[in-house]
Amino acid sequence: MKKLLLSCALFFSSLAAAEGAKEALEQKLDALNTYQAEFKQTVTDAENTVIQQAEGLLQLQKPNQLRWELYAPNDTIVIADGDTVWHIDPFVEQVVAMNQSEAVQNNPLVLLAQRDPDTWAQFNVSRDDSDFVVASRSDDSHIAQLRIRFDDNTLSKLTMLDRQQQTSEFDFYNIQQNVLLEQGLFNYNLAKGYELDDQR
Repeated sequence: MKKLLLSCALFFSSLAAAEGAKEALEQKLDALNTYQAEFKQTVTDAENTVIQQAEGLLQLQKPNQLRWELYAPNDTIVIADGDTVWHIDPFVEQVVAMNQSEAVQNNPLVLLAQRDPDTWAQFNVSRDDSDFVVASRSDDSHIAQLRIRFDDNTLSKLTMLDRQQQTSEFDFYNIQQNVLLEQGLFNYNLAKGYELDDQR
């Protein structure tokens, strides 16, 4: 009986901690009406060997808008406009369009600008020291885990772990929070000569 009571107590304690972590993360993200920062990206494999390094720019704006750009020579742009996520590859002149509500499982960065409770219900949130750990509840998600780090209330680092055990770390610098962003950043019109793969 004592073991049963202890198990129940531990279960409800962990449940309360998870809810507390989720609420704390939501409060920090709620304070980010806009965000702009450059980043350095490092990708490592399961043996912790560096397989790619890149630099780029992240911009987001509530509600539900995000722009993610990798600088040359990687040249990739991701734009979430609130309805559609556009994956733009200038090298092959191809664009993939996906419904934003469905794309979040493969690109949880969209969560940074997302307040939809149904979307957040697809993820578990916990705390690990100074990191918030966001884990997908679906085994079909490409990204297994997203770690979000704040220095006080400043978003400073993201770490993504995919199903192949590759880790992508993004360290942010030149950070600007809650500043007016340029109009049109989150709009996309198909460029001439580009092929569209419309998966919406």
